[in-house]
Amino acid sequence: MAKERVVAAMSGGVDSAVAAGLLLENGYDVVGITMKMYTPARPAHAKSCCGIDDFDDARRSAAVLGIPHYVLDFEETFRRNVVERFVDDYARGRTPNPCVSCNNFVKLGTLAEYADRLGARYVATGHYARIERREDGPHLFRSPHAKDQAYALAQLAPAQLSRLLLPLGEFDKATTRRHALRLRLPVHDKTESQDVCFVEGGDYRDVLARLRPELGAVGTVVATTGERLGEHAGVANYTVGQRTRLPASAEGPRYVTRIDSATNTIVVGREEELFSGELRAGELNLIRPERFASDKTPVRAMIRYRATPAPALATIADGSLRLCFEKPQRAVSPGQLVALLDATTDEVLGAATITLSS
Repeated sequence: MAKERVVAAMSGGVDSAVAAGLLLENGYDVVGITMKMYTPARPAHAKSCCGIDDFDDARRSAAVLGIPHYVLDFEETFRRNVVERFVDDYARGRTPNPCVSCNNFVKLGTLAEYADRLGARYVATGHYARIERREDGPHLFRSPHAKDQAYALAQLAPAQLSRLLLPLGEFDKATTRRHALRLRLPVHDKTESQDVCFVEGGDYRDVLARLRPELGAVGTVVATTGERLGEHAGVANYTVGQRTRLPASAEGPRYVTRIDSATNTIVVGREEELFSGELRAGELNLIRPERFASDKTPVRAMIRYRATPAPALATIADGSLRLCFEKPQRAVSPGQLVALLDATTDEVLGAATITLSS
């Protein structure tokens, strides 16, 4: 009987290499793919997924496992769907989620299309999250450990989740490294980058200055009362909740509470003005739409990666989301993903992109 083929995304790190190894041990026909996302402007500073060293590490891990390995050029897809959206979001006064875009459009988009050509039913990644396949479709759950990454997968549609394998779903990082040693993988002790892969120096403003220098145009900083307080160095250099690079105030710390890109204005206020009782969100993705049959569905919401889930009531209408929190939340940022969890369990029910808070 022929083995089920799976395309394993291999970044050159330990997580994806162990995921490929575990699938191989479980009887899958594994093909390792490393995606060339972009060409670094400064190769010596290239981060995970894009540097030559990472390509070599993925190749060496595949060789140890005895699986075929290919490097594919996904630069155009990545530029169009991840980098350009990243820049556009900042230009609109939003705070983007490039890893969410990459999962949607690249790993479960272009890579999945390539998997089809190879006759592979599944795509596998090294994300720390769990998928349960049931008669009514896929169910996504958070990992029980600190490195949970289900938030980054919450925008995947059920059809995408149905072909995604996550071998590390029950693991913590220490367990993954033990498996890497057992499998004799050369990346067992490799450190992981915490940076966005195409932000080479760790500062996203460098990317914006290179691709859209006009976003550095000086504008006005005003208080929530409308009082003019000074100037800013370009709306793309600010995010909601920020308190640095703002005009000094004799009234104590001020924070960015709103960014109006249309007028090139930054609105600042006191910390208590950062809190919002509700939000609106678009680009709605419901993994379990049947769970939102009532007008106000109790959920727990994550308004950013690593956020503590907050109790809220979700209302779905005309393809958009309204979320009313039990307790006001700090620095709700347009552009960020809000992940919707079950009210009592760690199941992820869906997600949407924040557009407005109040």
